[in-house]
Amino acid sequence: MSSSDDSPARAAPFVKPKFGGVALVCGDCEERSSGPSKIDARQVRKLLKAELHRLPVRLRVVQCSCLGLCPKKAIAISVAADGRLLAAEVHSEREAREAASAIAKLLG
Repeated sequence: MSSSDDSPARAAPFVKPKFGGVALVCGDCEERSSGPSKIDARQVRKLLKAELHRLPVRLRVVQCSCLGLCPKKAIAISVAADGRLLAAEVHSEREAREAASAIAKLLG
């Protein structure tokens, strides 16, 4: 019998987050040769933070590596919250605002 069998069972090391969902903005999209020319991931991330801060569910907005969506001339975003998984591609600041509005409508 190993020493690990003698110790009492421990709970998984999970903690309760201070947010109810996550919005991921692909940072690799802008680096591709077929990436967007009018907007970058940092702009999209800041815009989503500004537009989604009034939701009843708090979203954590982060820039990540490739999401595997790889849209042409756009930045991929994905939102997981409230049991939903949403994905979008944005080509401009206007489309990023529209996506944030649609996300707010669905989650609000």
